[in-house]
Amino acid sequence: MKRVLLTSMLALLSSSVFAAFNGPEVSAINTVKEARNATDDSAVVLTGHIVQSFGNETYLFKDNTGEIEVEIDNEDWMGQEVTPKDTVMIRGEVDSDWTTTQIDVETIQKR
Repeated sequence: MKRVLLTSMLALLSSSVFAAFNGPEVSAINTVKEARNATDDSAVVLTGHIVQSFGNETYLFKDNTGEIEVEIDNEDWMGQEVTPKDTVMIRGEVDSDWTTTQIDVETIQKR
């Protein structure tokens, strides 16, 4: 009896580990122009090009509305090689302070 109860509890726990929300999301900001005017920590999903590296994990991202600095940690590249000709989608959040606004990238994906 104990074994059956333990097995049932483990099955219940393991199935909930893989559960995820499946429903509407808060709309994310989709352009550089919107990102420049957004509040700190606003979610962004931008599609465009990484056009320049400034070093120290900082890059210049460009879409058809403008340019903005993005910070992409080395591990977030996930082995991808990207050139300025490649279209990428980045997900992250706005990082604003008194004088600058940049995007803290959580994921980057070639399109």
